Amino acid sequence: VGPYHCPLAGILWLFTIGIHEAGHPIFQFISGGNFVLTIWGGTLTELGVPLAAFFYFLRKGREIQADVCLLLLAIACYSVGQYSGCRLDPVISLLNAGPETLPDWDYMHKWLGTEGYEWHFRHTFYALSAFLSALGTYLLAAHFWSWNNPDGYNYNEDDDGHDRFFTRG
Repeated sequence: VGPYHCPLAGILWLFTIGIHEAGHPIFQFISGGNFVLTIWGGTLTELGVPLAAFFYFLRKGREIQADVCLLLLAIACYSVGQYSGCRLDPVISLLNAGPETLPDWDYMHKWLGTEGYEWHFRHTFYALSAFLSALGTYLLAAHFWSWNNPDGYNYNEDDDGHDRFFTRG
């Protein structure tokens, strides 16, 4: 399931692309115009912002917000996976680009010496996205249940652990 299959995923994907694109000028400013850091800045920001927000909320004890950030990180990993394998797709949309502009990952694969391994990078990020999605969903459900049932009351009056979610006494 990607941004073309679910409207909400499309909106969140555009959000991560906005963070990615904002990372380029931020890193350009920080690095004093260094081309390599400017190119890397987009991907680092796209992955770094939800990761930093995750740790921020986790440190503050806001588990549900941290879980949502984990899901946003999963979407960012999916987006980076799609972009890191851009040579595998003949059509890719580049924002703020001219006709001669190369995608970031064309440069990054050259610098890393990983040309020809685009498929591996793409599917590694996809696998990471799937893992983070599963982990984030599980933790969100567990923390939501804990928040919704703070006293630990057993609504079924049994010990099998299959309590109903939204009922009260």
